[in-house]
Amino acid sequence: MTGEESTQQTTENSFYIPPAGGPVTKEPKPGEKKPGNDWLGLVYAIIAIFVLIAAFQLYFTVQELIRTWISDQFVPIVSAAYYLAVIIVGVWLIRDYVRKL
Repeated sequence: MTGEESTQQTTENSFYIPPAGGPVTKEPKPGEKKPGNDWLGLVYAIIAIFVLIAAFQLYFTVQELIRTWISDQFVPIVSAAYYLAVIIVGVWLIRDYVRKL
């Protein structure tokens, strides 16, 4: 075996395999629960339901306001702009939510 052959063999198999376990690997500690957090999720869910109901009511109220305040010939244009704004805001909120996951 010459020196060139041994160098070729080491370069072909020169990759690092990290150890599966060892003194560096530590198991994570379970998170400590703070007192009073048991009901916090339920409170947030109830608030979210109220906000959703209010958002639906606002959505339909704005539609009625458009029909009341805007001249009949411009109602479709203003309604389309309103629907477009709702879609843009909805997509933006969903995009932000997905990015945080």
